[in-house]
Amino acid sequence: MICTVYSVNGKILHVDLTNNKIWVEKYGNDLLELFVGSRGLQARLYWDLVSPKASALSNDNVLFVGSGTFTGTPLPSSGRTTVTFKSPATNMYFKASVGGDFGLKLKLNGYDIIAVHGASERPVYVYIENDHIDIIPAEKYWGLDIRTAHVELIKRHGLGADTLLIGPAGEKLVKYASINCSVYNVAARGGGGAVLGYKKLKGIVVGRGSRSVILYNPREFYEKSLKVIFSIMRDDALVATAKFGTASATMGLDKTSTLPCYNFRKSFWENAYRNAGEYYVEAGYLVGRVGCAQCIVSCHRHTKTEKYGGVDTVGPEYETSNALGGNIGNSDTDALIKLNDLANIYGLDTISLGGVIGWVMESYEKGYLKNLKEELGVEPSWGNVDATIKLIEDITFRKGTGDLLAEGLAVVCNKINPETCKWALQSRGLEHSRVETRIARAYALAFALNPRGPDHLHTETFAEFGFTEDAKKLIKRLTGSEENAGVGKDVGRPEIVVWHEDIYAVTDSVGLCAFIDTAGFAVNEAILSELFESATGIKSSSDMIMKSGERIVTLERMIQVREGRSRRDDTLPWRILNEEITTREGKTYTLTEATLNSMLDRYFELRGWDLEKGIPTPSKLRELKLEFTVEEALKHLSRP
Repeated sequence: MICTVYSVNGKILHVDLTNNKIWVEKYGNDLLELFVGSRGLQARLYWDLVSPKASALSNDNVLFVGSGTFTGTPLPSSGRTTVTFKSPATNMYFKASVGGDFGLKLKLNGYDIIAVHGASERPVYVYIENDHIDIIPAEKYWGLDIRTAHVELIKRHGLGADTLLIGPAGEKLVKYASINCSVYNVAARGGGGAVLGYKKLKGIVVGRGSRSVILYNPREFYEKSLKVIFSIMRDDALVATAKFGTASATMGLDKTSTLPCYNFRKSFWENAYRNAGEYYVEAGYLVGRVGCAQCIVSCHRHTKTEKYGGVDTVGPEYETSNALGGNIGNSDTDALIKLNDLANIYGLDTISLGGVIGWVMESYEKGYLKNLKEELGVEPSWGNVDATIKLIEDITFRKGTGDLLAEGLAVVCNKINPETCKWALQSRGLEHSRVETRIARAYALAFALNPRGPDHLHTETFAEFGFTEDAKKLIKRLTGSEENAGVGKDVGRPEIVVWHEDIYAVTDSVGLCAFIDTAGFAVNEAILSELFESATGIKSSSDMIMKSGERIVTLERMIQVREGRSRRDDTLPWRILNEEITTREGKTYTLTEATLNSMLDRYFELRGWDLEKGIPTPSKLRELKLEFTVEEALKHLSRP
């Protein structure tokens, strides 16, 4: 029997595209107490519904979309949406998080999670308006870019509606195609767009909705939300992010020589300022600031340029600014805005896209891909914007060599020449995020462990840099000394990663933006637990909320264990582990496998996982109330 639930609807909407069936599943506080919200609940659903043998691009892959527990409440920065699926890039469990208004609208229509099963024989989209759910033919929208499709669908369903859509890249099954909410908010990584493309699902449209979010103790929740607002307004990192966007990180990373440029051959760049958030403001590119639902930080940038035919868009974020800027030697800010816009409307992950293009440019420079200049009609050399635009077009529509590049670096480097894999910045099928992990060692450990791959959006250990006093205080709390803040250090990195993984899992699940507790520090586990209890009525504490985060992280590990992962997969790209990097001051750093393994040993010790195989032990699984995974753990632990 399902009890009354607060702050959520307690409903999962299932849509079977193969059989054209729709049904609703209810859940209660028993699951919410264990798994907190969207990310945790979706991991549990994935365990039940997605076979470890299922191919990512098959009818057996179920894709989940869900809003957070706090979404739709007055708490600022609580409008995030989690998307979960088996990735065509990694062929393993993958979660992504996206902002915008979609999650809020989904909640107001009465559902917390949508589970998309099967595949349609023809293009369709799903329309949700409260109790009315329909699967509608989408041939007229298939082939449209995301911005155009959004405009046409809003014309049809009204200004109060919002969309989750794929672009041509998803339709063409590009392995790093994105899913976009509200056009410019992107669940970018892992190829979720290709999963929807295979399902022939152009997207989901949610109407205005007429439901209300009911809180267990609204007065207490409002009071605590007000305190969070004041904390955000006082946080130095969040103030900078509001003023200059996420690309405000560019100059700090450049100063600490952790800004990867020229495909991770340099850790700083003389032209870095042309990719920085401050420059967008100073040079007049910024015309407005855009926030996700319920956000007062408004880190997204509304930018314009008259060049390249005129571009009026949102972005670029830090990762894009670097991936399509310094990473490929591009200091043309107008071009960067154009490249960002192309990726947005075509539906491409800019981190993977930039990684692929950086590899192309280095490979061409070293004598590989000799015929590519003739094919493109322009030389694919460092900083060549025309070549980059042509590559983006060819990848999106799988033309010529672009058809192979659309498969991602793990595939393409081996097809061209295994020697080129040495500068293919990927691990486990995912291209490396834009931070120099030979120097930022907490990031290195987090990237090696991340179920997504070498990426920052599972564990944002930004406090490691010690850029603010709040960051230094957190590092002292986690490691015992403020001296452990700063890059180029190994001490305390496992402790930093464990805490950040756990709080990040909770943050995703309640629908909060990770910026407010892992990049800025306006929220901590004590505040999260108080908010959770007043919102849901479920008893909580700092220890309990972090235990929930640990439970989610451990379940995600067990999902991947079932899919074949073990400690041997906790690694980083060849270049990161085999080549040294030189800082602005001339100091060299290397990250050896021995150093990484030492940090892994400590991490597994802290987690209570088996050191040799990196698998959670049965006793730890029982402690976390994950008994349903114990048999799988025993099976893998007993193997030689």
